[in-house]
Amino acid sequence: MQELTVRLEMVFEQVKKARKDAVSGRVIDVGSDHGYLAVRCLEEGLAGSAVCTEIHKGPAQRSQDALVEAGFGDISGVYITDGLKGVPLIAGDTVVIAGMGGLNIVDIITRALKDNGYHVFENVTFVLQPQKSNDIVRKYLSKAGFVFVDEAVCYDRDIFYNCMRVVFKGISTTITDEEACYGPVLLKKYNSGDKAVAEYFDHLNEVFEVRQRSNPTVKAALEERKKNAGQ
Repeated sequence: MQELTVRLEMVFEQVKKARKDAVSGRVIDVGSDHGYLAVRCLEEGLAGSAVCTEIHKGPAQRSQDALVEAGFGDISGVYITDGLKGVPLIAGDTVVIAGMGGLNIVDIITRALKDNGYHVFENVTFVLQPQKSNDIVRKYLSKAGFVFVDEAVCYDRDIFYNCMRVVFKGISTTITDEEACYGPVLLKKYNSGDKAVAEYFDHLNEVFEVRQRSNPTVKAALEERKKNAGQ
């Protein structure tokens, strides 16, 4: 069984939930690096095939080697491309974009939506794990017509990470600054007593205390959080 880091294990669990009732489609890992996530998904039979994309030849080759070595060369494909460019989506696909900056994720989804159209996006699930700019990603997703199905957090090698699973509904909505910075689903989990989320929020509060000086969105979010938490 392909071992994953704690961060990728969190991402994998969201993919696993997304594929629970899936009867078609592929797992597509954008920026796959070593291809480990795709290998794990195929090992556990989460999809009949997998696609990895990489913008550089070296990482693409590593993913290809990992898939072939694991015996999945015939049911996988690796493409050297920018994001999802040249990789048409099909109904039932689960797209993973993990380990990238938030602005890159927004750009990839924006271009993919333009290339594929609403009718395709309505049948695709996205699992996203931004390294930064979570508030920008969440506000974009809401405005673009996505709905947050689930969010998760983890602590890996002294760093907190969060992951979100979203589906496209085509109805633009607006979220608060608090929801954008902390996560709409994570806020619900916090209110339900989730200890892991509570630790993550404690960390965010410390970071935001400093960042609020130069970021009005973070400042508003922190004020909302303190008010709603009764502080």
